[in-house]
Amino acid sequence: MLDTYNQQSLAIELIKRKARITLMQEVTGLPKKWLRQTFREYHGFPARSGDNKQSIQALTRTNKQYKEATAFAICYKHAELVVDQGGIHSVINAFDVFKKMCPTSQLDFSGAYLIAKNQQDRKVEVKTCPNCESAVLIKARINFIETCVICRTLIP
Repeated sequence: MLDTYNQQSLAIELIKRKARITLMQEVTGLPKKWLRQTFREYHGFPARSGDNKQSIQALTRTNKQYKEATAFAICYKHAELVVDQGGIHSVINAFDVFKKMCPTSQLDFSGAYLIAKNQQDRKVEVKTCPNCESAVLIKARINFIETCVICRTLIP
């Protein structure tokens, strides 16, 4: 009984952030039909269909998207240190902080989850520029020389 309550309360938190149904189903284990119905009741419109995003390169095509992904990656890095529960709760807290910092950002929760997952798997990482000390998201773009977007210094 308590497990069902925890699953449903987590699903509601994800629905508030407009996560994709497949992501919610993967994380909570609840039926897609229930998630779709609850999403529609909460927001008044149906959830977007489609699979979870698979490529971080799709999230960092433009410099603006790259900077937003970097900002979220920094939020997530700090949320991992602060949140006791970890996992999806760290992503939720980091996403909330990120949206307060950048309310007009186009990065959605599913994209944020992908960035966090790539950080956990060490496929991408946040480094500090040796010249201007700004954060740089490494290995997030294909065929790009790793440089700081602020001062254009090469990142070792």
